[in-house]
Amino acid sequence: MAKSLDIKELFRTVLGDDFHEYELPPPCFTIMQCEIVAFDKEKATLTTKIPVLKEWLNPYSTMQGGMIIAAMDNALGPLSLLVAPKNMTRSIESKLIKAITMNVKYIYVTASLYEVKKRRLIFDVVVKDKEDNLYSTARVTNFIL
Repeated sequence: MAKSLDIKELFRTVLGDDFHEYELPPPCFTIMQCEIVAFDKEKATLTTKIPVLKEWLNPYSTMQGGMIIAAMDNALGPLSLLVAPKNMTRSIESKLIKAITMNVKYIYVTASLYEVKKRRLIFDVVVKDKEDNLYSTARVTNFIL
C-alpha cells in the first residue's frame, strides 16, 4: 500500500471553502489511528489502513464485530464526504467472513461508491489484510440530506 495521504490537505483540496464546516479528521478516525492510503475521485474509492489493537479485541482475542463496522465507517465516511453531497448512513448490511487477530497487525478497508439512486448512495466496503485476504464485506446505504 501507498504512503498515507494528508487527510486535512485531501479534504481541503476536494472541499475547498466548505472544508471549515467539518471537524477533520473526525475524532473517531483519530482514536482508531486510521490513515488514508488511497483515494481515487474518478473511481470513487478510498482505502484506509487501521491497526488491529488489543483494545479492539473481544474475549476470544479477535477483533470485535462492532469495531470492524467502525473501521468500515472510517473508510466510508471520508469517501462519502469527498464524492457526494451531505449524507448520513441509513443501513449497513455486513458479512464477517474471517476472524481478525492481532497477528494481522493492520487491516485495509476499501469503500467504493457503487450506485446513486435518487437520494440514496449505495457503497460497497471490503476489509482485507496486506496479503489481500478477505475478512469482511458490507453493502451500505446512505441518505442524501
